Amino acid sequence: MKSANRVTGVAAIGLSLIYIFAFVYYGAFWSFPGQSDVQTKMNFLAEHQSIISAVSFITYILFGLVLSILVAGTVRCLQQAGEMQKSITAAFGYLWVGLVIASGMIAISGVGYAIKLANTDAQKAFDAWSLMMTLAQSIGGDNEIVGAVWVLLVSVLALKANVFSKFLHYLGIIVGLAGVATVTSYDSFKELFGVLQIIWFFWFGVCFLQRTSDDVSSERTL
Repeated sequence: MKSANRVTGVAAIGLSLIYIFAFVYYGAFWSFPGQSDVQTKMNFLAEHQSIISAVSFITYILFGLVLSILVAGTVRCLQQAGEMQKSITAAFGYLWVGLVIASGMIAISGVGYAIKLANTDAQKAFDAWSLMMTLAQSIGGDNEIVGAVWVLLVSVLALKANVFSKFLHYLGIIVGLAGVATVTSYDSFKELFGVLQIIWFFWFGVCFLQRTSDDVSSERTL
């Protein structure tokens, strides 16, 4: 149990770091020439294909793999919840995992396909890349409702079970509601969800690690 809590805690903190990495990269280093002609845009993608694919792997596929560890570990800490409630919560968690990983696979394959197509028709290549990026972002980023519902369910069930800090779960409820609100046209909800999600993941991870430390202290006392 101690080992499971430790792994779960590290996974949660890892997710917060991946979020921070994404914010830093897209905020400070991503310089896509949006106002340039199509050929210039495709040249940019070709020159930066390796870094684009690496970032997509980290922010989507790696994120999804680490998230699966957190989802599994979270189910363990909700033992007092009903079986139906735990099953529904786990279902949303693993669905989020699948969507995020699928999004990363589409993004990586999409940029590679578009670059090859650009050798014959730059406009069609850019249109194809734009379409695939729209699909990838739709299922793994722009619409956060699946992940938001998972956070919301985890927070509500953990609050009822009196697991960890109540303030953590109140924050989780706010995160969940902000994520659900990303279905609207207001981009501010996406930014709010992302920032609060970093805090929630990190705090959640610390709580799991703290539980491990408490268990060790209890054993030493005995």
